[in-house]
Amino acid sequence: MDTNSSAGNLSREVWLEKALDVVSRAGGAKLRIDNLVKAVGVTKGSFYWHFRNRDDFVRSLIDYWHGRYTLTVSDYLDEYEGSAMEKLRKLMEMVFVEQLTRHDLAIRTWAIAEPKLQRLVKRTDDHRLNYLRMLFRGIGFDKDGADLRARVFLGEAAWEAALFQTMTKSQREKKAIAFFDLLVGGRDGG
Repeated sequence: MDTNSSAGNLSREVWLEKALDVVSRAGGAKLRIDNLVKAVGVTKGSFYWHFRNRDDFVRSLIDYWHGRYTLTVSDYLDEYEGSAMEKLRKLMEMVFVEQLTRHDLAIRTWAIAEPKLQRLVKRTDDHRLNYLRMLFRGIGFDKDGADLRARVFLGEAAWEAALFQTMTKSQREKKAIAFFDLLVGGRDGG
């Protein structure tokens, strides 16, 4: 597809996914429209076709990241028939094997540099932590145990993508199983 031929050729979703890749590689703190359109390989017209200005783009990008990498996952798991243990196992498999947190460190670093993003990132963290707490509580952990495990999982998942980019799919699958076993600590595999 020739993304430069017309503003409408690059869908908003594809635009945002490509922009997330750019932010993950180059960082968002110094993100400029000129640099972004060059890195994505589109014209400024494409940018302004989808976004009013940089602020609209930033909000849209964080909303997209939240929806695609958080809400879509929790919605899927809500529909997934299985116990809390099975849902947690599935979640870990999805996060590690499909590398769903690959943009997290870049987004969080960007939020440190742009405080107005902190509220948007916190919304994602709150949703993820609450969902994880619910799963750990469903497995049988008390409130404190569920909270601790949710935080450990969230932190590990964010770092995992950055530290283990060179792992094969098989290695990531093994890591997901080992991490699951570590966090459920001797509970019945359900």
